[in-house]
Amino acid sequence: MNDNVEKILISKLIYNKQDYYNHHELLSPVLFSDPDYKHVYMWLDEAYQAGGKFDLLKASNDLRGFIKGVDFVLASCMNDNDSFMHETITCINYLKNISKKVAVKKLCQSVLATIDEKEVEDNIQSIEKTMLDLAKTEQGSIVDLREHLRDTIKVIEKNSLSSGLSGIPSGFASIDKFTGGWQPQDLIIVGGASSMGKTSFALALAKNAAENGHNSVIFSYEMSVPQLVSRIISGETCIDNRYLIKGTLTSDEWGVIHKATGHLENIPLFIDECSNTSLRYLINKIRQYVITKDAKLVMIDYLQLVSNMVKGRSREQEVSIIARSLKNIAKELDITIIALSQLSRGVERNEGCRPMLSNLRESGEIEQAADAVVFVYRPEYYGFDADHNGNPTTGKAEIIFAKGRNIGIGSKWLKWINYLTKFEEINDDNQYDYFVNNE
Repeated sequence: MNDNVEKILISKLIYNKQDYYNHHELLSPVLFSDPDYKHVYMWLDEAYQAGGKFDLLKASNDLRGFIKGVDFVLASCMNDNDSFMHETITCINYLKNISKKVAVKKLCQSVLATIDEKEVEDNIQSIEKTMLDLAKTEQGSIVDLREHLRDTIKVIEKNSLSSGLSGIPSGFASIDKFTGGWQPQDLIIVGGASSMGKTSFALALAKNAAENGHNSVIFSYEMSVPQLVSRIISGETCIDNRYLIKGTLTSDEWGVIHKATGHLENIPLFIDECSNTSLRYLINKIRQYVITKDAKLVMIDYLQLVSNMVKGRSREQEVSIIARSLKNIAKELDITIIALSQLSRGVERNEGCRPMLSNLRESGEIEQAADAVVFVYRPEYYGFDADHNGNPTTGKAEIIFAKGRNIGIGSKWLKWINYLTKFEEINDDNQYDYFVNNE
């Protein structure tokens, strides 16, 4: 039965080159189990990719060393009367289903054969990646502008009926008002000099997203899980983190902590203390959380601690590949990724020590890959108690949108509570921020 369907598909591709172009994203040599039909398909694929057409004499000559009785095989494909009784897409879907079954069977056999030789984690990653690849649904048709317009209008209508928030909330109303929420497929870079609070800010973004029902994952390369959890509890309870670490707490404070942890236990937030810094490991773990936990937002602390060592490449090239890979996986899995980035020491030479895009350490393609670059800046850390307009900056942090592919550039001030390493809205009428829409 399989051989017959494979022959029918080859026949349809021979007689109708347009079928190849209509469904090229779904076609693959993997669909063919018969080596003869596989060779014929590969020849057609190469010919059509080059803009050519089916030439019986050329095909016969080119395939003579690969197919025994090539003339008979080609003639049987061209004279297959059953080909007119089946749609091309029906043949493709049938063979695709068979190839997936074969792939799952091979995967199971491979895992069983190497279960005692490979690390368990390697087998798990192999299974997850294979299953994710098999679960993908490719689109083989061309979508014209009319369909794009209808889909876009539906999104606009949906957003017009909402509160104006189309993406994942940051938890800060003033920022959400500008961004509309973090959008799926976006890579957000959060940068800041040491001690600016960028980890605390990104941690708040992940926690706030989880509290609003968006499953979130934190990959921590720098801080341990207990350290991160302690910070979350401190921010939730407004108890100085130093007291939590020392355990010098009153009975009332213990009561507040128990109440807070009861709430935190119920939010879909996951923390992964990365034991492996390789990019491959990170990408596979992201896939794992998307598959098993339905993760929608991923936070990585921080970009420069991920490794992708390739001989002959500079560290800047390496970080560029990492940034581009994170953007690609965000698009592939339809999730939002927030990655923290260090700044170069050159930031201290800027006017007011204010960060700029050029200060991204080992920047390379970080800026190009990112959909938004956000800097956390606290002037008072550098001894500036007022901005250039004379507005007080003590106890405040400027959240600078240095790049916003779909939202614009600008900044917003938040309250900074130093002993809690926590950000809050400034709830007064003295807001001084600016936003410039671009692109």
